[in-house]
Amino acid sequence: MASGRTYRRHRGGHRAIAFIGMMILVGLLTSTPAAFAQYPTKPQIFKDGTAILIQDYASVPISSLRLNGPYPAPIDYHGQLGKVNTLRSEPANAPLSSTRLFVIGQNGILYILNIKTKEFTPYIDFGKIFPRFNTDPNLGMGLVSIEFDPGYAKNGKFYTVHTENPRMPGAGDTPSNASLPTLNLDGFTTTAAINPPLGVALYESIIMEWTDTNIKDSTFEGTAREVLREGTNFPRHPMGTMLFNPLARSGDSDYGNLYVCAGDGEAGERPGITHPIPQRLDALQGKILRITPDITLRPKDMLSSNGRYRIPSTGPDPNPFVTISMARPEVFAYGLRNPHEISWDKVTNTLIAADIGNHSWEEVNIITKGSNYGWAEREGPDVTYVNGPNGGRVGSQLTPPVPIPSPDTLVVEGLDKPVTPVYPVAAFSHQEGLAIGTGFVYRGKLMPQMEGKYFFSDIATGRLFYTDLAEMLADSKLPNKQAEIHELQIMYKSPYGTSQDEEKRRMFDIVKDAFAHKGGIAVKNCVLPDGSSSAEGGLIACGGRGHGLDPYGVEYGGGRADVRLAMGGDGEIYILSKADGMIRKMISVVSAPPASKTASAQ
Repeated sequence: MASGRTYRRHRGGHRAIAFIGMMILVGLLTSTPAAFAQYPTKPQIFKDGTAILIQDYASVPISSLRLNGPYPAPIDYHGQLGKVNTLRSEPANAPLSSTRLFVIGQNGILYILNIKTKEFTPYIDFGKIFPRFNTDPNLGMGLVSIEFDPGYAKNGKFYTVHTENPRMPGAGDTPSNASLPTLNLDGFTTTAAINPPLGVALYESIIMEWTDTNIKDSTFEGTAREVLREGTNFPRHPMGTMLFNPLARSGDSDYGNLYVCAGDGEAGERPGITHPIPQRLDALQGKILRITPDITLRPKDMLSSNGRYRIPSTGPDPNPFVTISMARPEVFAYGLRNPHEISWDKVTNTLIAADIGNHSWEEVNIITKGSNYGWAEREGPDVTYVNGPNGGRVGSQLTPPVPIPSPDTLVVEGLDKPVTPVYPVAAFSHQEGLAIGTGFVYRGKLMPQMEGKYFFSDIATGRLFYTDLAEMLADSKLPNKQAEIHELQIMYKSPYGTSQDEEKRRMFDIVKDAFAHKGGIAVKNCVLPDGSSSAEGGLIACGGRGHGLDPYGVEYGGGRADVRLAMGGDGEIYILSKADGMIRKMISVVSAPPASKTASAQ
């Protein structure tokens, strides 16, 4: 979620993958029912005439990365101006839920945003409290996510994820309340990191529990408790968002259980000993976890190894691997790369994850208990390679294409029988974008035409997509059939232009204009910061490697818009962009003719 990607070419010995049987590889994603027998060589997703009006909503305070030095870091106008990562509404029964939003600035500050005035007030500054707080490398590291306890209105509890560098020179591991005297740290202790079973853990993701004694105040006052500290081998794909089941009520077996996105820490895409970690049940990395932070809630459930949470292990709905001695009992689902965002559609009781792929496919997955989503042996509707002459490619990119095995199974240590991997319900290739952003099923009131549509973005290019939840559910888990994806047209009235009317715009260009007008300085061969990544194939790469074209033949210009979506408590959709530090809102569906597949189409 945060989220990011690394583009590396690995050298070394060949890693072979054995396949059993033959099967014609059909149904790779297109925007029509037609099937591909090979990886697409050009874009397949186009605008279908559905257009949305978006408006500027709020401008996030400018901040910069902490590069293992002083905090806060000096403002760097060559970089992303405000790394707005997510926003959340408090539960509806909280006294101020209708007047404010909680906004995460990934560079370190959790803000309260006044809905009326659009003013940001720092609520907790993580960089001043945690001496090893870390945002370097860029993309997924820093302050990541927030989730409110189902009893927040009465108990003031909420949870956050942030990242730390345990090797940061001169930094201790004891938090400080010098900048926030209302934070009571009496009795606070850290926990031992749960590290991957293989390789060296270099970075850590931390789940914190906060108890605010006055949830009407705009500055935190209360206590903090460390719940879980997870190590990762490499500097990307940390923990992401967290969710409580919104349909569970007190007394239900799933009430108070926290679902946690745990990225693979880049382990799966590297050859060698870390490669199998997403498939290993004795590792937290590359998983969806389920834990119970309140250890008094169900005292018969298993207590965690650090004593700070319990694991659902009794009653009608235990975690799937609690009876397997070698497995981590926290694991709910596995075989994921960077599931940085999960969302829960209450109408259909569906848990959906946006999982950032490696070099070829971006995935939307419906998460079910105990399921294996294939990574790092599968990517999208495909087999994948991480080393040797085919390293970084998938089977349908090879000549001739290598099909999915039939029967398609994976051997998982600790399980008696081979497992059939679950394939994404929607996917797009890297002809369309580079990194899937956050996604939500629309249930708001401003756009009734889009009821039941799953909105999501491509982080890098800023393209906005939707697909139909009913179609995703109908096609669930089939390797050769994914739901049809459509691109949204965007109508926007620029505050910097001369036109008095809304115009068709690309999200990339909207962000580019705001970046420049807020003082952003473009680097050579880039119109936007590149987020410390370069795009394979030059789709948006800087440094003279080509800028790439959108599906209509128009150049992007270099850099990444870094666009994600968020959903407010009222079900409406917000568009967050890190490059320009802006929050925008989807206002309505408007009439617009279908975009033609020509270079003039915007």
